[in-house]
Amino acid sequence: MGEKQGVWLRGNLHMHTQRSDGQLGFEDAVALYEQAGYDFVAVTDHWVLSEQGTTPGGMLLLPGCEYNVGHHVREGIYHIVGVGMQRAPAVVRHQPNLDAQQIIDAIRSAGGLAILAHPAWSLNSAEAVSHLTGLSGVEIYNTTSGFPYNARPYSGLFVDQLGIHGVLLPCMAADDAHHYDEDAVKSYLMVHAREKTHAAVMEALWAGQFYATQGPRVELTIIDQVAHVTCSPASRVVFYSDSVWNAERVTQGNGITQASCRLTPRETFVRAEVTDECGRTAYTSPIRVPGSAHGC
Repeated sequence: MGEKQGVWLRGNLHMHTQRSDGQLGFEDAVALYEQAGYDFVAVTDHWVLSEQGTTPGGMLLLPGCEYNVGHHVREGIYHIVGVGMQRAPAVVRHQPNLDAQQIIDAIRSAGGLAILAHPAWSLNSAEAVSHLTGLSGVEIYNTTSGFPYNARPYSGLFVDQLGIHGVLLPCMAADDAHHYDEDAVKSYLMVHAREKTHAAVMEALWAGQFYATQGPRVELTIIDQVAHVTCSPASRVVFYSDSVWNAERVTQGNGITQASCRLTPRETFVRAEVTDECGRTAYTSPIRVPGSAHGC
């Protein structure tokens, strides 16, 4: 993978403390991530906005909060993580007729990113979410939504179904840590920023300059209708798209560092997943295939 100017920073944008329903106090939760080598985190307790700051060790703290609405999956249950707000969003818990779009709008009006959390766990409908505007990303993997606490951590199918509706959201991974045993320091973002500052990290997040991972490195490009992946040594590379069949979709082996997939005329977007020999996966965001039906 080629070197780029700037710095690669590791961060988690979804975690909870005793300020809502987490098992650790704020300082202890932050310290756990700092000790694990993270460069930035956003503490996103339910309906409690955290403040921007910097730890004595230099880890950046981004403002964050998780908002939720809905009581039944048929009507839609939505958890929206806000990150980087400059003030508290103008939304009140249990306010009459509150819906997901109002939460997103309030986060954006306060200067924050609005991220759809764990859509597979929430049993979100891609068709319903496709009508929402202003989302800045979607969690393709959420650690605490998996074993041993839950069983739907992976939202790749949802991401692809959303893409069928013409909505390509940047893919994020986060721990959503509550218990701080099996659900901490596992799934994160690698963000390419110009420098390690609050402003630079937020700029990079807004620009989509990141990939989601549990360890592997990955980069996806399209050249002349061929999707190319470069990555750290992997045992499997998979190209996902809105086509049900592509003969070159999967590459398997030992120590794979490059893979390619010729795209068919039917494919309008593509994303990639890279899995290493330990079962850890990296996820790119979906990108539009140049000249496709949904393209500009």
